[in-house]
Amino acid sequence: MFGLGFSEIALVLVIFIILFGPTEIPEISKKMAKFYRDIIRVKDDLNDSVNNEINDLKEIKKDIEKKD
Repeated sequence: MFGLGFSEIALVLVIFIILFGPTEIPEISKKMAKFYRDIIRVKDDLNDSVNNEINDLKEIKKDIEKKD
């Protein structure tokens, strides 16, 4: 996982627990999950917008080719 071994991941988790404490970890996890969902939603919206624009351009190209 990202070139990290088990001991390195465990060390990062221990440091994370020491810095934030066990009471803050659930709140931080919820915020991170919400942020991830928001990023995915923005990505999907952007992807849909780009696909719609591409389809519109294809329609315009077909109309132009029919007129020629």
